[in-house]
Amino acid sequence: MIDPVNLLTVAASVDVPAYPPAGAVLVAAALALVLPRRAAHWTASLVLFGVLGWILLLPDGVGATVRFLEYDLIVVAVDDVSRLVGLAFAGFGALAVLYADAAGFDRRHLAAALGYVAAALWAVFAGDWLGLLIGWEIMALSSTLLVWLHGGDAIRAGYRYAIWHGLGGGLFAAGVAAHTVAGGGFTAAALQFDGTGIAPGLPTLLVGTAVAINAGVIGLHAWLPDTYPRPHVATSVFLCVYTTKTAVYAAYRAFPDGQLLLAYVGGVMTVYGAGYALAQKDMRRLLSYHIQAQVGYMLAGIGIGSALGVAGGFAHLFNNVLYKGLLFMVAGIVVLRTGRNRLDEFGAIGTAAPVVLVVFLAAALSISAVPGFNGFVSKGMVIDASVAANRPTLRWLLIAGGVGTVMSFTKFGYYAFLEGSDEGLRDTRDATDDGLGDTADDGLRDASLQHAVVGLAIAAACVFFGLNYGVLFSLLPATDAWATDPYSTSHLIEGFAIVAAGLVGFVLAKGVLDRLHGGVDVDVLQDRMAFYGMRWLVGAITATYRVVDDRASAVGWTAGRAVRAPVETIAGLLPPGFEDRYRRRARRTPGETGTKLSLRSCLYLTALVIAVALGVALA
Repeated sequence: MIDPVNLLTVAASVDVPAYPPAGAVLVAAALALVLPRRAAHWTASLVLFGVLGWILLLPDGVGATVRFLEYDLIVVAVDDVSRLVGLAFAGFGALAVLYADAAGFDRRHLAAALGYVAAALWAVFAGDWLGLLIGWEIMALSSTLLVWLHGGDAIRAGYRYAIWHGLGGGLFAAGVAAHTVAGGGFTAAALQFDGTGIAPGLPTLLVGTAVAINAGVIGLHAWLPDTYPRPHVATSVFLCVYTTKTAVYAAYRAFPDGQLLLAYVGGVMTVYGAGYALAQKDMRRLLSYHIQAQVGYMLAGIGIGSALGVAGGFAHLFNNVLYKGLLFMVAGIVVLRTGRNRLDEFGAIGTAAPVVLVVFLAAALSISAVPGFNGFVSKGMVIDASVAANRPTLRWLLIAGGVGTVMSFTKFGYYAFLEGSDEGLRDTRDATDDGLGDTADDGLRDASLQHAVVGLAIAAACVFFGLNYGVLFSLLPATDAWATDPYSTSHLIEGFAIVAAGLVGFVLAKGVLDRLHGGVDVDVLQDRMAFYGMRWLVGAITATYRVVDDRASAVGWTAGRAVRAPVETIAGLLPPGFEDRYRRRARRTPGETGTKLSLRSCLYLTALVIAVALGVALA
């Protein structure tokens, strides 16, 4: 292991202006619409690599501000957390663009993806709740557009995705508004991140629910496995990183000192996500459930609230961006090469695609927390934090989630690369351009050169940060407040025990897993509730409108009749004994209604109207 380098110390010696990193990515998005396809991708990748260096060199503290709604919006605020997340977002984005180029991403897809990345970077480097909200909403819009651009089944899934994130965005906006009211109004002091988090009460409920939606918390997660498997394979690579990780970042800003409920919710997510992943045959749907499981570790660390817990949560975020993005890349390559999405529709491609197999193994061993890979380091930090906080139940939830993860990726690797035969795949695919001028119509082949370079680079990063964890540690928050030895004897024993339990569990459960085809999740109930609930709501609104319309029509008809025939209208309202007297009086005074108010009565009536109006105004 090489000696760790304190990258922040090196960066502090370089003076760069504190401009928002998202700006450069937005320029690249605009260029993507006018440049040739391949030039647009390579330009965008170079821009994102430049943004990666820019983020590393940005000085700590508040930078640029922009006047917005009579308020100085902080568009650049750098601390250890925002820098770490920004580095992960920019670095992965640069490689994801190169992957998308080789996967045939067109310019519209690229522009939408870059807008999505830019919105995530904006949210991470915003120095106040309003800036975070703006990035949050633009992320929802750009990611929805990115899903819709693929067409087909992605359209309907995109509508459901838009509904969920529209709801989350509305709750987030309401929570920020309630937070400002609790803080004394729309002022800098109320909106800026000051380390105290979101105001208690209603703001916490609203913002917490919004974060839960975007993080895929159990019961609010149906959009995740529903949407991510459906669009272009490169779209899934982008989607798997930014929305849920930005939600984790927002959770930290809302609860910087921890939130025990959040920790236990995260612990349950690790088990729930891994369990449902085991039931899946669709590769990207399996990986989508594991997004939920891995986000659970991050939320658990942040929820514990200790320095080690927060550092572990964000270390796991950084590592997860690498290996989870790589797993989606592997799934995408398999889809492009075989034309199949489900693990039971192909098999034994390991000999035909050894590079894909190597890349998969690096990512699978990382997410399974095998010693020597980055996931082992960060997952161990979160488990250690639960032990230090004396939360044994949480610790066992995290361990159980780890066992389920090992089982899931043993299943993925076994069915995709070892079991069965690839002979039936050789003549089942249309020719597809791999982005390098050759075609995939000559039988099942390995990853293209460009895909191989991108995949091997990320795989190498997973190994690098697993062995040289000091480099990552130097980027984590509050490095002077925590300490850990990832490769202590106890950590190694625990890590290998989890791996062994997962392998044994897969062998014992393989017969059952063969018969599972996805299972039944909460979306079955939610979709029916939404359908019948909306049908009832539309019916209720229609019936209410009909009643109101009938009453309004009746009032209008009565008023019109009173104008056209005032004598008949008034006579119809009088008791029988007074009706004849009134009609005789009206006949004696042609052209009038037969009623007169005295001056005193007019004054009394005017005073009554004024009193009622004042009472309503002052109530």
